[in-house]
Amino acid sequence: MTAKERARLHGFWTHKKTGQRIAISRVTLYGEAHARKVNSLGHEVRPKEIMLVRDLKEDYVKGMI
Repeated sequence: MTAKERARLHGFWTHKKTGQRIAISRVTLYGEAHARKVNSLGHEVRPKEIMLVRDLKEDYVKGMI
């Protein structure tokens, strides 16, 4: 992954089916995204999780819908 590709992944994402929101704070070179679940105001709700970028792109859509 290039730096530009990793930079595009930062920010808020919404799950396509459940509407659950996450905030991506860090993306590694190996395709891992560090995410925290957030509420509608952007406040952290749960501890940090690590998920694969491939899964992120399949299940989530960019932005807070």
